[in-house]
Parts: sequence; C-alpha cells; structure tokens
Amino acid sequence: MATTGRYNAYMKEQLHELLHRDPFIPFRIVLTSGKEYGVDNPDLVAFGESQITVYAPKSDRWSILRLNQIASLEATQAA
Repeated sequence: MATTGRYNAYMKEQLHELLHRDPFIPFRIVLTSGKEYGVDNPDLVAFGESQITVYAPKSDRWSILRLNQIASLEATQAA
C-alpha cells in the first residue's frame, strides 16, 4: 500500500509540472490498459487524492482516471 501512495504522489507531481509548464505543451495520459486521454488545456484536469478527472473540451463528458493506472505521460507536440 505504501508503494501505491508513493507512486500516486510521484504521478501527481509529474502531472502538476506538465499542467503548469509555461508555455503549456499538450500531452496525453496513457493508462496501463492502453487507453489514451489527450490534455490540450490545463484547466480541464482536476485532482483528487488518488485520481484525476479529465474533462472533454466543449462537452459535458469527463473521465475519472486512477493515478495508479497511469502508465505514462507523453508530449503530443515537439517541445
């Protein structure tokens, strides 16, 4: 359980850095299942203790992602 807590803290820190980068660079969140979620606007991501909510732009849709199911964070355009 402690390992999951450290991983969640690490992933939150990594996400926070990507979301607050200036200038912002769009990225994608890849889950262990292989499913991908694009983040084109940093204001469309909300943090919980062990999960994040990613909102779809110009939509009423959202996805709740568990931090321990995030496999990678990948830039979607050249830095």
